[in-house]
Amino acid sequence: MALRSRAKKIDTRTEEEQQASKKAWVTYGGPWAITVGGCVVAETGHVLLSATPASLALAALGLAGTGAALTKLISHIDVKAKRDKDVRIRHQVNSIATTAGVTLGTVVGLETGATAGSWLLAGAGLSIGNNIWSALYKKSAGEKSGGKWSVLEKEIGLAKHELKEAQSNGKGTVVAKVEAKDGATADEFARRIPAMASALKLGAGRITHTVDDDDSSDITMRVQVADLLKEGFPWPGPSAFGTGFGDSPLHLGRYEDGETLKVNLPGVLRDPQGLKTGNVEHCIFQGTNGSGKTQGNASLITDAATRSEVSIIIVNCAKFMQDYGHIRHAAEMVITNEKEAKRFFKQLGPVINARASYLASKGLARWEPGCGINFLMIVCGEAADYADGDAYGKVLRTIRSSGGWVESEIQRATHDQMDTSARANHPAGVAFGLADGAEAQYVLPPEAIEAGAFPGWGNRKPGYSYWAGMGIPEERWAVVARTYSVDRPTLAAAVTAGMNVRTPMDATTAEAFGPLWTNRTFYTTPLLEGGEDGGFPQRSPAAPSTGAGGTDPASAYDDSEYEEDEDVEIDEELLAKETEDMMEEIQSILDSDPEPGVTQHLTVEAEIEAPADDAPTFQLPSPAADDDKLSQDACRQAILQRLHEWFANGKSSFEPKEVSDLWLRVSLKTPRNWWNRLRTELLESGVIEDSETYGEYDIVRDPLTENN
Repeated sequence: MALRSRAKKIDTRTEEEQQASKKAWVTYGGPWAITVGGCVVAETGHVLLSATPASLALAALGLAGTGAALTKLISHIDVKAKRDKDVRIRHQVNSIATTAGVTLGTVVGLETGATAGSWLLAGAGLSIGNNIWSALYKKSAGEKSGGKWSVLEKEIGLAKHELKEAQSNGKGTVVAKVEAKDGATADEFARRIPAMASALKLGAGRITHTVDDDDSSDITMRVQVADLLKEGFPWPGPSAFGTGFGDSPLHLGRYEDGETLKVNLPGVLRDPQGLKTGNVEHCIFQGTNGSGKTQGNASLITDAATRSEVSIIIVNCAKFMQDYGHIRHAAEMVITNEKEAKRFFKQLGPVINARASYLASKGLARWEPGCGINFLMIVCGEAADYADGDAYGKVLRTIRSSGGWVESEIQRATHDQMDTSARANHPAGVAFGLADGAEAQYVLPPEAIEAGAFPGWGNRKPGYSYWAGMGIPEERWAVVARTYSVDRPTLAAAVTAGMNVRTPMDATTAEAFGPLWTNRTFYTTPLLEGGEDGGFPQRSPAAPSTGAGGTDPASAYDDSEYEEDEDVEIDEELLAKETEDMMEEIQSILDSDPEPGVTQHLTVEAEIEAPADDAPTFQLPSPAADDDKLSQDACRQAILQRLHEWFANGKSSFEPKEVSDLWLRVSLKTPRNWWNRLRTELLESGVIEDSETYGEYDIVRDPLTENN
């Protein structure tokens, strides 16, 4: 018996292909099934209800009402699903046609050739139309599905982040709404931004995002597809010449989407122009060498110097004339020495107290426009040279409410360049180009970094920068800006014109500065290429030292802990042994290749000849004779008077030996101990402070005035 094997047909299609085949049967066969099936349903209804006209009428009304409700429901679903307009029209046409056909077929019946033919012709026409539309729409949808967003959804895992709508501002920027669905998060979206930028062939930092504070699934993605900052923008001139510093923001450049870069330094503005009004926020300018920090600072200083109610102080101990010589006359005080810079920050304490007391007398909690004192704008160039002291951090903590803003310019705001506490007291930050864009985290807030800010272009794009704080809305923190392009003579001319409108330093602040103000350095003309230095410093030379010559033993060591001599037990045998060892060591040194004619005649046992009668002698300071001694009160007053004169003449520091001619005259057995106690008192009262130079003390305030 022969066996016949029958080969089974094996479906070798993939699951996706099988699903697509089933979907095609539904898409293209569905209209024809409705045409044929609807004919049977309508004729059956007609046969059953035609014998009772009332029932037929009610059935017709029911079919029409049901069809209308179904049409409305489909339309509502399409709107909620945000389907395309042509899809919504197609659904409405089909639902209306089906309702009309079934209703009319039920009423008149399809048993005659005319009615059956009409049904089949209309149904076939709609079916063919649906098939053609589906084919064309599928092709169009296929082209769309091959678009970049679909590639992103498939390749880098953005299927749960649905692109809702996208709009272009016509200036190279596309803003899109993205919804995180099915438990997806904004953090997941942010982690995929680098891959997204690569897939879209965009540079790092060109895609940023923000998240709605009230709905974490609502993400706004911002894509900069073209660099409109490449050509730069010329400086349009002072933003508000002659107006008050608190009237309106300073204008410093343009964002990549064409908006003007504005900052609010005083915190309170009469016309904020879209910026936030709040507290003063000190700022760090960070960027590699050549990234445009100095140019941006020059524009900032110039715009401020054309306003009233503001006083500018520039501290730059590295290259002030090179950086700001063309606008040096914008500053009412210039500090170019590192030692003077540290002294300046130490002596700002009385100034802050005086300004705070003035504002309190006016019933004000902070500086406001028209309050009667100028806003202090302190620009610190190359801040790494002097930003490591406690006084610097103290100023940052206390000057804000008294109407002062500090800007620290630095190449890298790392802990070895700036004290971390001082860095934390700069709520605002500007990140110019960096060799490592990740270092922007030192100056930009986490919100800007998380949104995609990455200034990793080094010095290849001078002026490009991210700005955060200073009243700038948070959604702008991760938007690249570029400061205005302008030449030095133009800025110099603007500052010169501004000298006619600037308000002189107010008396409250000037008096609080004291000698630091009267002996300050300032300029009245710019320094331009090929020009002469026409400015003149207003300084008095430091007072010469009036102390006795020689070396003060108190400057070499501090014996304040030892008020009286102590009895020490001496081991005679040990002392003799150490003396013998020392003499042997000295003799061995003398025997080792002595210089001829100088040390050959010396031995340990030989006595040294006494010096000639006219030979110069060196004497250590010693207590004065009884008839030259001073009482403790008189000696104290004499030392304070000398410190007062030094402070008034601009002398910033001293060594203890410079007053040893006074304290050695005190009428006590141990004058050094008395001086140590007085020195401690002066340190605790804030008259003097330990200097950066070993063995010196800075004179911080006048000892003959009350500590205000």
